[in-house]
Amino acid sequence: MDGLSFKSKRTSAPEPDHVRAKILVVDDNSLNRKKMRMAVENLGHTAEVAKNGLEAIEMLTTASFDAVLLDILMPEMDGFDVLSEMKIDEKMRDVPVIVISALDDETESVVRAIGLGAEDFLPKSFDPVLLQARLGASLSKKRFRDQEREYFGRIERLTVAAEVLESGRFNPQSLELDDLADRDDPLGRLAAVFRGMAAEIYERELKLKKAIITLQGTFLVLAVGLVWGLTPALSRMASGLGSNPLGLAIWVNGVAAVFCLGVAAYRRKLPRLKPSEFFFFVVWAVIAGILQRMTTFVVTEQVEAAMLSLIVTLQGFMVFGFAAITRMESATPRRLMGLMVGLIGVSIVLYTRFDGSSGAQNAWLLFAMLLPLLFAIEALVLAGKRPEHIDIFASVGLMMALSAIMLLPWAYFSGDLMPLGPTLGALEILVLLMGIVGAASLLLAFHLIATAGAVFYSQSAYAMTIAGVVWGMLLLNEELSALAWFAFVIIIVGMYLVEPKANDEELVIRRTFNEKS
Repeated sequence: MDGLSFKSKRTSAPEPDHVRAKILVVDDNSLNRKKMRMAVENLGHTAEVAKNGLEAIEMLTTASFDAVLLDILMPEMDGFDVLSEMKIDEKMRDVPVIVISALDDETESVVRAIGLGAEDFLPKSFDPVLLQARLGASLSKKRFRDQEREYFGRIERLTVAAEVLESGRFNPQSLELDDLADRDDPLGRLAAVFRGMAAEIYERELKLKKAIITLQGTFLVLAVGLVWGLTPALSRMASGLGSNPLGLAIWVNGVAAVFCLGVAAYRRKLPRLKPSEFFFFVVWAVIAGILQRMTTFVVTEQVEAAMLSLIVTLQGFMVFGFAAITRMESATPRRLMGLMVGLIGVSIVLYTRFDGSSGAQNAWLLFAMLLPLLFAIEALVLAGKRPEHIDIFASVGLMMALSAIMLLPWAYFSGDLMPLGPTLGALEILVLLMGIVGAASLLLAFHLIATAGAVFYSQSAYAMTIAGVVWGMLLLNEELSALAWFAFVIIIVGMYLVEPKANDEELVIRRTFNEKS
């Protein structure tokens, strides 16, 4: 290549507001690269060099440059090919290029280079003042384009934020307007107003959603309590008809399994389990289907149904402690107060029953404390490890089936297999009813945990207490003192104070801002 020539006079220093630019010099001639680099640095810019077109493209791909001084005739990849590559690459296409060449057909080369996207043209023998002028003009155009792109980008962000808000699914952080709202210009002030409006809407709708979830959760709590509250009374009735806890557990779990798996099969929701999912159901079956079920049936033979229902309320305090320690849910002061108030109510009743009771009776009461612990563990397992993609009926059915299967060898070798008659007698009807009740209580618990969280679910124990006492009075003629009824009022207050879990997901607004939904 021809050598580069320019006058040796040094150009004036850049203006104070001049932006220091990063320039890429591309030329296959080492002397030309050195002279052009010196000329660029004399203008107050920084320069990097590439010895051919391939090296230039690689550098443009991996780093950012404000302009390119590009030779035309080079081996491997000439300047025209470089311009073509830059034109099709989104990252490089807006970098201004000034081509430099000593070709004889200079006019034709300039026209071709401009057509390929070059910003300007300089001959090999250029004056530094001319370089300063044309490089400055190119950089000014680039800064203008960058500002324009930034401006339209800010407008686009506001447009996207408006679309997100209109869609009805957002939270203030998802709008990503903080940096834009901090700018002191008209768009920044508009973004700040928009952000404030979105935050106000979000807070209002979040309160509404929380109130709805609380209402739904309260109804589910009452439903779980009402259904499960039947279990101690029915179990005590079955015990009076000659059942044993182990045989009763197998039949009740089997009935629940047949019912739930039948519904899942009808809905075509029977799953194929992964090994980790199968392990979850085994653990759940041991906790809920075996230990929890057997404890309930054994204790109800020795403890009044109403008293057992009262003891179950202790699960709220246990769940709260476990959830707070594992950070599954927030330990708010209101939640702690609600659980403590409920615990006081339970303690009042327990005190009245421990006072004057025999040592054996008190021992059974202490053993019954295992039941709320098992309920608490089950709630936390369901809240943290449950495979959410598996149908709720299939999940309960699988757990119940596994627990019944695991109990069969124990019952066989212990001689506690409990045969039922071919006709529906009192015991058979009780077993069917207890199976349906057990399945229904678990299905409701599933939904409650998913809706309001494990801590709020634990408050179903208070509803279990009330329901258990009522069922015990209706079915077994059990009675409670006036002090116990006063304790119920305290328990209800505690249930009111415990709120559902905070929802950190995006808020879905189904009204006002999404008329199409």
